Amino acid sequence: MVRLFMKKRVNEWLKLAKVDLDSVIKLLEDSNLTQSAAFHCQQSIEKSFKALLEEQSGTFIKTHDLLRLYGLIEESGVKLNIDEDILDSINAVYIESRYPSDIGLIPEGKPKTSTIKTFYNLSESIYSQIVSILDS
Repeated sequence: MVRLFMKKRVNEWLKLAKVDLDSVIKLLEDSNLTQSAAFHCQQSIEKSFKALLEEQSGTFIKTHDLLRLYGLIEESGVKLNIDEDILDSINAVYIESRYPSDIGLIPEGKPKTSTIKTFYNLSESIYSQIVSILDS
């Protein structure tokens, strides 16, 4: 359950981030849906980052670039426990998941279930860390 924070949009970002996480779990039931699962991992992180940034500054940032959003979070002095190599891989998913597979999704092509589980673990960790930060 998502705790309610003062700013309505922060609550909405977190609710949507949680829906994306829940979607990944369902999509992992079918190994043919790993591209969609990867996209939902990216979306959960993006929405979690935006919730934190909005709570801190009240600013809405129009970008899907996870590395840029994470940089803004670091600049604000917030420390998250994040594997930046995995974050970089997930960051590539947003644009590349919208194009035919011959262009590629992630450098290796269609992601393996094990890759999605790694992505999910980071996405869920980021979501939990941000909820904890906002809750304190």
